[in-house]
Amino acid sequence: MSFAIAGQKSPSVGWEDLRSERKKKHRRGGNISKKAPSKISSGDFSWARILFELASKLFLVGVVIYLFYASYNFLMTDSRFQIMNISLQGNHTLSENQILEWLGPAHGENLFKYDLSKASERIAEHPWILSASVQRMFPQGIEIELTERVPYARIKFEKVYLMDNFGAVLSEEKPEYRHLPLIVQGSLKVKPENFSGGKVIQGLKTMHYFNKLSFFDNNPLDTAEIKGHSRIMFSTRNRDLQIQMSMETLTEGFKKFMIVLDTLEDDTGKIQMIDLSFKDQVVVRDRISSHSKSMKTPTN
Repeated sequence: MSFAIAGQKSPSVGWEDLRSERKKKHRRGGNISKKAPSKISSGDFSWARILFELASKLFLVGVVIYLFYASYNFLMTDSRFQIMNISLQGNHTLSENQILEWLGPAHGENLFKYDLSKASERIAEHPWILSASVQRMFPQGIEIELTERVPYARIKFEKVYLMDNFGAVLSEEKPEYRHLPLIVQGSLKVKPENFSGGKVIQGLKTMHYFNKLSFFDNNPLDTAEIKGHSRIMFSTRNRDLQIQMSMETLTEGFKKFMIVLDTLEDDTGKIQMIDLSFKDQVVVRDRISSHSKSMKTPTN
């Protein structure tokens, strides 16, 4: 029996097919090897781009830092920003030279390095200065604005000094202020370094209220002597009337004085001294007969 094998190829044809198949595989391998480098090349390009962008940003940051440094160095060292002009506002008693001498060196200093807060504090330490502020005035100036203290009274220790309405001692007496009330510190002959006249100011304000009364129009109170720690003695300009009060009860003492005026009526010209320092009574000393009398005062 014989069988016919369909499609059987001859050896030569089979060999050719085998060679053809190998060539196809070889070509496929070649394609794969060609595609792989293209992927690696794309990855390398991405890393290169990232590194380039990072380097660009670092360069930009460096440029900005350098510009800031160059600008700062320019502002701190350039002669065009040296202080050449100093303007003052608010000074009436103190001269420009006195203020600048107290302030210290400022001309030639760099405008941006100059410590404005320290300068303000330094000026405010002056006895005549109540407050001060210093501002930059571009490109070469500073402006000083200050408020001076106003003399309110004179106070006597070993010398006579001026004092403002806060009790701060300003300086030694000046001729133009000799019309101000005089305070005599009976127990203090030398001015203490930390002296504060705040308590004395209350007595001076009481003196001011007294002088508003018509009784003192022609002969006002102008001197106050501190006696001990709790009493104050006022004297008129002609030194013919004295009023003694307690520093602790100045308001009550003023009310007692008003009662005395209403009681004595026309006899006030004979009075030498009125003592208002007691709690429930007033002692009146007569100038002519040199005797004293006391009167009860109403209490609330």
